[in-house]
Amino acid sequence: MTTKSILVFGATGEIGGRIARQCVDAGHRVTGVTRGANQRPSPDLSGVELLQADKGERECYTGTLAGRAFDVVIDSVPAAEHVTLAFEHFAGSIQHYLMCGSTGTFAPLQYLPADENHPWREKTEVNFYHQSVRDAAALDLHARHGFPVAILRPTNIIGPDRVPLELWGGRSPKYFRRMLAHEAVEIPVCGNILVQSGYNDDLASAFVSAASKGPEIDGEIFVISTRKAITLDRYAEVARDVLSSRSRVEVLPIEEIRQRYPDDVNAAGIRFLVEHMCFDLRKAERMLDYDPKFTAEQGLEQALKWCLDEGMFES
Repeated sequence: MTTKSILVFGATGEIGGRIARQCVDAGHRVTGVTRGANQRPSPDLSGVELLQADKGERECYTGTLAGRAFDVVIDSVPAAEHVTLAFEHFAGSIQHYLMCGSTGTFAPLQYLPADENHPWREKTEVNFYHQSVRDAAALDLHARHGFPVAILRPTNIIGPDRVPLELWGGRSPKYFRRMLAHEAVEIPVCGNILVQSGYNDDLASAFVSAASKGPEIDGEIFVISTRKAITLDRYAEVARDVLSSRSRVEVLPIEEIRQRYPDDVNAAGIRFLVEHMCFDLRKAERMLDYDPKFTAEQGLEQALKWCLDEGMFES
């Protein structure tokens, strides 16, 4: 393997930190940029040269990063303006600009399992359209100027270091506290809806693998996740099993759930939750050698056990 100089934006975040850690473990020279505002737990970043700067400000490039050369730039939480600044500073000098997107740009899915050819550029009632606009602009930089962009789109992120998605559409610890107390919990009436989660360490590994690839990945989109989706019913069942919960599951219309918990239900999130999320990973497996180790059930189990260990569900 060729050692590369890799710059990771968002290096103290959940995914960015894991990318930086795994890049170091793979033998690369890693520089991380952070604003220092992250409050979430971070992986061990020993071996990463950390710089404090705001990637949304030009001073980050003309000052903090001036005179530094990188082979690969990875942005784990990019915005449209970040892509523009990266293009202005790194065009012609890097091998890859790898940016993290989201499969939320594809919603609602028109076929299952969906793949990277699924429509995503048009605004829908539920898709992450601001990310679609950003991604389209990034790919245009590749098409017009040869900027070596590749977009990796994770599904719902799961694993240690954050409360997992719950079936009110957000990440509220209250939902799982109810399970621990053996109180009834609700799921939307469409319990057969598919949800596909990506384990955070697995997702990070896709970026590390992409960093070692050649120009064949430039201008491409890759979906990354666990290999199989599960239903919302199964998701609730796994959570109950992990928490040794005797909670009764109530299947209710979304509006009734919202009326019960107006301060806790994520209105936009629960509408998105009842859209199928089911994807084919073969492109990432073929071109990035992506090889996720965790199933959706295992990811949920690990996330819930982390929450228990950290006291996240204590009232």
